[in-house]
Amino acid sequence: MTREELFNTPEARAQAEKSKKKARETAATLEPSAEVWAVINGLEYLTEETIEILKQRGQEWHDEWPIGEPHYKSDDEKYQFVIHSNQVAEMYDCGIRKAQEMLAIVRATVGKNEGSFVSVKEFCFVHKEDEEDFRRALRDIQPDFGIDSKNRPKSK
Repeated sequence: MTREELFNTPEARAQAEKSKKKARETAATLEPSAEVWAVINGLEYLTEETIEILKQRGQEWHDEWPIGEPHYKSDDEKYQFVIHSNQVAEMYDCGIRKAQEMLAIVRATVGKNEGSFVSVKEFCFVHKEDEEDFRRALRDIQPDFGIDSKNRPKSK
């Protein structure tokens, strides 16, 4: 069965709709900030317009991957599935807290639970980053597992 056939089965479409519904619910919790605190690929975090764009991209994610993103083993030992807050902070030259908020926003737009990992593919999709270039840049930034995201202050 090809990817297109698998992703277009009634079961896959039903799962996509369920995931899109959850993504709409979690994205509805996003609130605009008083000031722009980051700009990524032209998106000003976190204006009302940007929130709407991110919500739309979250819905598009589930159209692209209706039964979820496939994870497979890569021969490249530096191939990384998930992105960590210290890596986001270094990539965008921002603080850890802002990086954590950016990951939380990606989680909300694609309908993931709080504390779930964000894949590099999800992050790049939502921010319209070139995934291969992004992965090459990530190779020089080691994840910092000492940052405990479970005990961080809650987003407002």
